[in-house]
Amino acid sequence: MRIMLIVILVGILAITGYGVYFIRTVPHDPAVWHVDPRTVPQSPTPNSFRAAPSVITDQPIDMELPTYAVPAASLAEAFDTFVMEQPRVERVAGSVEAGWITYVQRSETLAFPDYITVQFYDLADTQTSTLAIYSRSRFGHSDMGVNKARVEAWLASIESFEGTE
Repeated sequence: MRIMLIVILVGILAITGYGVYFIRTVPHDPAVWHVDPRTVPQSPTPNSFRAAPSVITDQPIDMELPTYAVPAASLAEAFDTFVMEQPRVERVAGSVEAGWITYVQRSETLAFPDYITVQFYDLADTQTSTLAIYSRSRFGHSDMGVNKARVEAWLASIESFEGTE
């Protein structure tokens, strides 16, 4: 009986260890995660958050975004500089020059990956711009508001560029 209990405990520890290892080392496939934040369908689980002007997407949005009083290239550069200073963030695909970037940010303790795709758009006069951002968890059902809090914090970094419209 005692040996059986030890075998079961070792098995549970091995499975848990493999699960943690898998989550921490899972590869980031740009073909899956680097998607247009305006058109990618909403996650079927409540672990995502999309912010964009409603006029540029047919998908449901969680937050309406304003117009920014700078060209998209300047907005992208300022946004990327801020994001890359955040803890546990790396670029998965895209670039500032392309105006379309996908980041991964891992949770502090278990290193669960969340993917954040941002696309920047010049408006008609090219001196104003906007963006669309879609943040979603790779694993789990609920994110306990993490994606919303991240998007709001990241957007706060560019509030000084907000236009008056």
